Amino acid sequence: MADYQLIEPSPLRKLQMSRTSSLYDVYLGYLREYPRRDAVLRTKDHILSHFPTSIDEQIVCMEFFYMNDFFEDLSVITESPYINKEVGHLYQVILSQTDRDKNKNYLDELKDLHFTHPSLRCLHLFTLVYSYQDLKVFTALDKYLDECDQALQQVDEPLMYYYLNQRYQELLFYHYWKTNNSILASRYAYKMINTEVSSRRKSRMHHDLALCQLFNGYESSMESLLKSIEIAEKHGHIRFLQTVKNRSLPFISSFHQRTEGISTTDPVEQAHLALARGDYKKTQEILHSFVSLTPFQESYLGLATGNREMLRHSYHRFIQEQGDYFFAQLPLAYLERI
Repeated sequence: MADYQLIEPSPLRKLQMSRTSSLYDVYLGYLREYPRRDAVLRTKDHILSHFPTSIDEQIVCMEFFYMNDFFEDLSVITESPYINKEVGHLYQVILSQTDRDKNKNYLDELKDLHFTHPSLRCLHLFTLVYSYQDLKVFTALDKYLDECDQALQQVDEPLMYYYLNQRYQELLFYHYWKTNNSILASRYAYKMINTEVSSRRKSRMHHDLALCQLFNGYESSMESLLKSIEIAEKHGHIRFLQTVKNRSLPFISSFHQRTEGISTTDPVEQAHLALARGDYKKTQEILHSFVSLTPFQESYLGLATGNREMLRHSYHRFIQEQGDYFFAQLPLAYLERI
């Protein structure tokens, strides 16, 4: 399917659209004429030289910047006096959530916000769920699922609907992954991967899909992880690449005890690698140096010490502290190795 066809609404959805933004027409035209990356850059230049004044057009433009990873440009735009204050503030929160070094959670503030514009209302609900996920409350979508679905159906502009639907597929992936329904989760992951999506998001989705397939075998998990690494290397996502190679690659390799040639500078995964290689003493030395242990670290130490109670405690912590039913399988798998 051609790139321009991906953003076009279905015939039924088109009947429900009350309008199209000028940005949709511009971007669609560029996609018909140029490769995707060129079309994205030309559309970006168009926005910067013809920035709109109406709230409807501003929302679509800012979502375009966000979904195509133009975060620095978007940050500058949110501070502009010409931006609708509601729109600017919501995207400032979203940008803060995107920052991996974030130290503030906006959940309480977001709960007090209310929007009437269909696109903003939908985006606000998604942002609420993001805030819960940042707090590792992965079951939060249960509370907002119907409301998110209904809000998405009210979005009446095709490009905004396309991007918000991508966000929704992503939320559903995390929901089903963390509630331990990996088959449904994988389905939503592939929906995201096969859309017109930025290289950063595509690489991250392949990475998360690799973790989602952890218990389906080494080959299944590594196939997705290597694809994530390939995309990250090709597009220069250096920071993310370092995280994948230092944490996720040794994590998957250690769990499956396929550690030849694998190394890491991350002390937690050094302990995990030692565990996989049977060096229980080194695992214990590393983990005993920590002030407190996460459920993952408690699982490693439980196996290294042969402590069944510690592994059961880790299982309950995954569920009670994080609502993470998927990784709660980790200590159960380690129990079978004692």
